[in-house]
Amino acid sequence: MFTTSEGKLHPVWAFVISGVFSFAAFFISGVVAEAIAGERSLLLEVIFRALLAVLVFGLYVWLLAVADGIHQHRLASLGLPRVRGALRQFVIGCAAGFSLTVLAVVPIAVWGDLSLHLRMGWHILLRAGAVLFVLLVGALAEEMIFRGYPFQHLLEGIGAVGAIAVFAILFGAVHLSNPGASLWGLINTILIGVLLSIAYLRTRALWLPWGIHLGWNLTLGFLLGMPVSGLRIFNVVGRTDVTGPKWATGGGYGVEASVTGAVIALLGALIVWKLPVAQLQQPEVAPELAHQDTLPSI
Repeated sequence: MFTTSEGKLHPVWAFVISGVFSFAAFFISGVVAEAIAGERSLLLEVIFRALLAVLVFGLYVWLLAVADGIHQHRLASLGLPRVRGALRQFVIGCAAGFSLTVLAVVPIAVWGDLSLHLRMGWHILLRAGAVLFVLLVGALAEEMIFRGYPFQHLLEGIGAVGAIAVFAILFGAVHLSNPGASLWGLINTILIGVLLSIAYLRTRALWLPWGIHLGWNLTLGFLLGMPVSGLRIFNVVGRTDVTGPKWATGGGYGVEASVTGAVIALLGALIVWKLPVAQLQQPEVAPELAHQDTLPSI
């Protein structure tokens, strides 16, 4: 019931346990960040995102060794193989995220009104660096949680359709506490979760979905100065105030709660499915090395 015929933890139980660990890592990261940062919101985000990434990475690597019996190339098994083509997929993902975001914002410029307020000063540079770090690490942490170890094991246990549905809904649900959250925001975030899951399935790696996730948040929040799932903390260089019909603007949650956002998420899923990418080659452990008593290699 709990283990396979090979003595490994059953994939569904691996998903359940890793899910509990992920929630614990999220809770601990939040408590620690709040205790250190207090009311300083950007510092809180820096600590929270970095600590969350470190905790889930460590827990998943540990589970790969204990539950799956994988003692070599655990980084690759987690979904981050350092092989030829990995950087290309990450860059393609960033470009796709950028392009989809711009397409989602265009209708606001047509049916609404955009007002950009730029911010100047040397102090912006330090804050911009912190925001870029938060976006990079935050996207990685979320991809490890929603497309990494837990998703990969549920995928093995119940198949692609079920795993995508479960994690897309979870991805949408965790954003319900964000400012301006709404039903359209939930639906669109779920659709974006499906898009990112397809990106993983196309490549069996996190590089492409990580790039798309980063490209979307970076373009929307940092470059365009608009809300990212209701959050304004990424609007460092400038802030864009939006007026117009809610179906186009998404209200306080931003374009991710708009009708346009839904269309772009569906279009993005189709584009990702057709992208000229392939599954990345996974490194193999030579049989004669598999049972050597050597220091395990991540």
